[in-house]
Amino acid sequence: MKTFLPFTKKVVQVLVCMAFAIMLQVPLARAGQIPTILQLDISHIHENNTIGQVIGSFATDPQSGVCTYSLAEGADDTDNDYFTITGNALKAKVVFDYETKENYFIRVRCTDGSGGFLERSFLILVVDVYEVTNSVEATNLVTPNGDGKNDKWIIRNLPTHGNNEVRILDRSGRVVYYKKNYSNEWDGRTSSGELLAEGVYFYVIDFGAGLNLFKGTITLIRDRNR
Repeated sequence: MKTFLPFTKKVVQVLVCMAFAIMLQVPLARAGQIPTILQLDISHIHENNTIGQVIGSFATDPQSGVCTYSLAEGADDTDNDYFTITGNALKAKVVFDYETKENYFIRVRCTDGSGGFLERSFLILVVDVYEVTNSVEATNLVTPNGDGKNDKWIIRNLPTHGNNEVRILDRSGRVVYYKKNYSNEWDGRTSSGELLAEGVYFYVIDFGAGLNLFKGTITLIRDRNR
């Protein structure tokens, strides 16, 4: 049976010195590397927004671990007061108006768990929204007989941004015609080109950007003598 001699005081001192020397050679591990990337996925907002509306989300490189985001002082921090950050979400602090101001500069800091940080400036654009008024008019009669009068359904003063969506429904609520960026071409046919029966149809115009829908009815009459 083997026996082990207890460590002498001198041996213990040597082992302690060796361990200390190893510790000096190995740097303390960080929670993650200092952030090298700071991104915002969406950098625009439509005017007439709500206060607290989320504009976009920040992200950094995964190797940096969990980071916190905050507005920072420095170059391009001119408009920081118009925004807030909750978690990684950039939010509107005010209601923006395109006609008043259309671009805003902010400066953001991303800080990792060890205190390392990266700062970057961002340009936030305010998108002009067509403000629907009584200037939008839609005819309520279509008589596609080729005489040049009411042959097509006309909507006057449509927004110039071209983001409208038009739906025409029959009395049972089925969509018989759909067109994105409508340009006054409906002549009483379905989206696939089939002739629709005479009668009253309903229309819905969606201008996008959260604006109210524009609704009404159209009467379709065909020339029975043709």
